[in-house]
Amino acid sequence: MDAQTNVNLRADQAPELPGLCHSIFEGSPLPMAMLAGVRHIVSYVNPAFCRMAGKGKDELTGNPFAEIMPGDGCLSFLDRAYRTGEPESHTEPEHSEAHPVYWSYELWPVLGPDEGPVGVIFEVTETAGFHRQATAMNQELLLTAVRQDELAEVAEKLNARLQLEITERMRMEQALIRSEKLAVTARLAATMAHEINNPLEAITNLIYLLGPLQTTPEAKAYVATMEEQVKGLSRIATQMLKFHRDNNLPTEFKLSAVVSEVLDFYRPYAERQGVVFSQRVETEGIIVGFRGEIAQVVTNLVLNALAATPAGGKVIVHLYPAPPWRCEVHHHCGYCLSVADTGSGIDPQHRARIFEPFFTTKGDKGTGLGLWLCAGIVNRVGGSIRVWSTRRPGRSCTCFSVFLPGDVANFKPRRRRYEQ
Repeated sequence: MDAQTNVNLRADQAPELPGLCHSIFEGSPLPMAMLAGVRHIVSYVNPAFCRMAGKGKDELTGNPFAEIMPGDGCLSFLDRAYRTGEPESHTEPEHSEAHPVYWSYELWPVLGPDEGPVGVIFEVTETAGFHRQATAMNQELLLTAVRQDELAEVAEKLNARLQLEITERMRMEQALIRSEKLAVTARLAATMAHEINNPLEAITNLIYLLGPLQTTPEAKAYVATMEEQVKGLSRIATQMLKFHRDNNLPTEFKLSAVVSEVLDFYRPYAERQGVVFSQRVETEGIIVGFRGEIAQVVTNLVLNALAATPAGGKVIVHLYPAPPWRCEVHHHCGYCLSVADTGSGIDPQHRARIFEPFFTTKGDKGTGLGLWLCAGIVNRVGGSIRVWSTRRPGRSCTCFSVFLPGDVANFKPRRRRYEQ
């Protein structure tokens, strides 16, 4: 409102609000009243003032303001605003709990045609109840926002925990399924080992009797190779497809000799398949371990390469000293054996699962145990096995690289960044 409100009145008339002011006052959320004369008779109150006083307009209009709002402090300011024609602003402190009079109000004199005061507009800008309600509402809003944030944080933590529990449960279920499969396979392997050993013993005896009858060096070599392979088969059957450890002590042997024996044995098979064998040996690769287990690893990798390579393709076997960076990773000097083929390659979605037990892409022709057994054997001796494959048209190939530890005394680490 303006500092002074001029209303067109005669001196003996009670002040009345013009139409525009009446609309504004009626819609105002603040309590407002118009008081006339020296006695401050109430001539108008808006709905907000009625709510504050707890009475209707008819009950308030025509009564002295002192009867509606008791208190000498307020009346003295009304008198001064009426007498001086100057606006007043004041805040009353709270005097009692029964009648809280903590409020702030504004007083605007109403002037007549002769510029003399004829009344006062009384506007309450803040009351104790309103202040407490607003403060309480703000506190509730703040507490609600804090609770919402806390609940959102708790819900997020519970959701994350639930996701972890679901993932862990799925992992446990998969592990249980694998363990059940392994248990069934172990029982089957024990039965097979018992039943296979009898005919193997007979074949061993026949080979022993056949040996002296061979007259040519080539025939004797074939018989010796046959005897060695039968011994290997007997060893595998006795160990029940590697579901328990060999009771013998590890021995020192040359990795190059194992590679040569395996390749010489499967070379005729590769020639019948139209696959070219390429062998490259750069070191003897003296290691300590179970010779039969390493031979089993080399055999599985070579057979997988032959199965994946079509006629006219190549299988390349390379034995060489491990590069320094790979020795750094394993904290051992050692040797690398790579078996590469020019086959169709491994599908990317299968590459992460090829070392899982019972996972195979060969259908009924495979058991899914070969690479799993290879990984188990290599890990037991402190080595590692990796695979690289591509299926690009015309350039598809797969390479398995095996690291086997050798002489530890020769290892001198150059960097420590691989220790993390």
